[in-house]
Amino acid sequence: MTDIKVFEGITFVSFNEKSGEKLSAFEIFRKIGDNGIDIDMISIDLALSDRVCVGFTLCDDDLAKLLPLTRSENITVPAVNCGNVKFVIKSEDMINCPGFAAKIFTALDDIGCVPLMITTAVDEISILVRDSDSADVGKVLEKLF
Repeated sequence: MTDIKVFEGITFVSFNEKSGEKLSAFEIFRKIGDNGIDIDMISIDLALSDRVCVGFTLCDDDLAKLLPLTRSENITVPAVNCGNVKFVIKSEDMINCPGFAAKIFTALDDIGCVPLMITTAVDEISILVRDSDSADVGKVLEKLF
């Protein structure tokens, strides 16, 4: 059985360390938590350069609490994208089943949807999409499952 949950009003935020500065993602996450902000879909990337890039999602309503924290860190905020929709696909069928995620990503590609962020677990895929794509994504996922 596959369970699909939909969450609306999701903001995507990414941070880069400023040139010559060191970014402590763990310190940023501590400050975010200390300020009562619940984050999700965390991504930390070093693949493109030696500069750290941190991305995550949060509820649109918490953005006003987050932005003042960004002014006190050695970071730049290159991306803030509000009003998105997160689809969480959870299925025992994902466990040890090559191609499960590929089927989802192929269906998204077929409708021209480029996810803003994807995170996975053993039996779960979370996909953040623009609100304008959400109706089509919902229909595609409904057909698949």
